[in-house]
Formats: sequence, structure tokens, C-alpha cells
Amino acid sequence: MFTLAYHAVLRIGEMTVNNKNYNHVISLSQVVVLHNKLVINFMDFKHSNGKQFHLEIAKNKKDNICAVTALTSYLTLRTNETGPLFLNSSGEAVSRQLFQHALNGALNFCGLSRAYYKPHSFRIGFATNASAKGLSTETIRTLGRWKSDAFKLYIRQSGQISNL
Repeated sequence: MFTLAYHAVLRIGEMTVNNKNYNHVISLSQVVVLHNKLVINFMDFKHSNGKQFHLEIAKNKKDNICAVTALTSYLTLRTNETGPLFLNSSGEAVSRQLFQHALNGALNFCGLSRAYYKPHSFRIGFATNASAKGLSTETIRTLGRWKSDAFKLYIRQSGQISNL
């Protein structure tokens, strides 16, 4: 989930349920894994206003962390039942609380402070890295499905830390 959260610039509400709220959660039927890429068809998202968005993520053979490979591995374990993309071991939609618990565990394992990392950090990290690589602001806005220029607040300068 962490890898896809970063590479697909996902909002926490697009991956997890909160109080049984499935409004914007990506379903299994919205995801297609092809040989060399992953396709996510966003049918409904925070600022969609009825518009859909089609995101393609290429397989990355040069990186140890590839969203396509990670999701392919996950899908071999997941049942083919319809519903949210991410399910816990009991077959229920992953909750926001479970995601936060797993993130805290990963941070503890790595010796990183939980004060600086939140579920939204994956979007912040993508926006920051994309900007550093020279992607245009329009491209970053589009990939993250931002309606406004609010994403510019997510772009961190070298050494800048925030607990957004």
C-alpha cells in the first residue's frame, strides 16, 4: 500500500475506509495490471466533479521498489471478490486506523520519528520528488488530481520538515 500510495499519489481516503465510508475508495475493478504497467481508473475522487481520471504507472526495472511488482504480488494473495482494492487478512476493507498502525510500525522499525510522517506524507513525497526532477506544476497537479494550486504547499525544499 505504501508503494502504491506514493507512485499513484493516493489520498488516504482512496485506499482505506473510515467509519465504513467507501466514497472515494479504489475498487479492484478499477485496477488493471498489464505486463509492463499498472492502470488505475479513478471513477470518483475528492475533486472529480463527475470526471474520471486514468493513471498509468510504468514498471520500474531499475528500482527495488516498483508499484507494479508490489501490486502484482499483492493481487496473487487477494481474492477476486469485488470491492475495495485493499483488504485486510480477514477480507475486510483496510481501515484508516490499520493503515496508520502499519505505517507507525514501519517507521518504528526504521528508527524514524512518527511525528514527521503521516499517511499524507506519500503525496508530499511524490510532489517534492516530482518537482525536484523538474516535472511541471501542471503535470504534478494532474497526477495528484489536485483541483487548485494547494499542492505547491506540499513541495518541500531540501531539509524542510513538516508534519502535514
